[in-house]
Amino acid sequence: MISSRYKVILLDIEGTTSAIDFVHTTMFDYAQKNLHGFLNESYEKVETIKALEVFAQDENFASLGDFLNGANSKEEKINRITHLARQRMTEDSKATGLKALQGLVWQKGFTSGELKGHIYQDVPVAFNRWKKSGIVIGIYSSGSILAQKIYFANTTFGNLENQITHHFDTTSGPKKTHSSYEKITKTLNINAGDILFLSDVTDELDAAKIAGMATGLLIRPGNKPAGNKEHASYPDFNTI
Repeated sequence: MISSRYKVILLDIEGTTSAIDFVHTTMFDYAQKNLHGFLNESYEKVETIKALEVFAQDENFASLGDFLNGANSKEEKINRITHLARQRMTEDSKATGLKALQGLVWQKGFTSGELKGHIYQDVPVAFNRWKKSGIVIGIYSSGSILAQKIYFANTTFGNLENQITHHFDTTSGPKKTHSSYEKITKTLNINAGDILFLSDVTDELDAAKIAGMATGLLIRPGNKPAGNKEHASYPDFNTI
């Protein structure tokens, strides 16, 4: 098993631990349909306002107040936010504020039991094997850290969150930029060469490799064909 060479295994989610279709269809659809209702119930909460402030700044507004200028009633404000957020979801934006909003909506869905995170069957087996070998498991996804934690705590294989030590999202930087992986390496306080990053996106793997990490390309069912030969490829976690 190649995992024995590394101290940390850093994982992408969609296309790596979980089916792309589940994330892009089930979860995105849930966020689209439930955002308005969530904001209507939770607009005044601190964590919601915090996410909305970042969302507004991502859209180049100085503050949420500037973004909502002219919207007087709560309904008008929520409608303006929902319209733009749904548009950005359709565009598959990776903006930090949008991901924070999605995470809050998903939290409601996972807590209520409406959502269960899809996980490939080889993943919990690999997690157990890696942990028993003393390997640290980390997640790096464009989804917010909150969303990641909720997802892995509520999977089709039960709670896997207790096996994950570190979570990273776009607050560490874009996933296709090598400086993001350098920042993660610094946070982990470990040599980059002791980290194996697994993803289905070659641009992400390229960035991680520039930062000094070892890399592996996942070729799961439904993943886009990848012709890049710079990274070792795997159909699953069974040989990793």
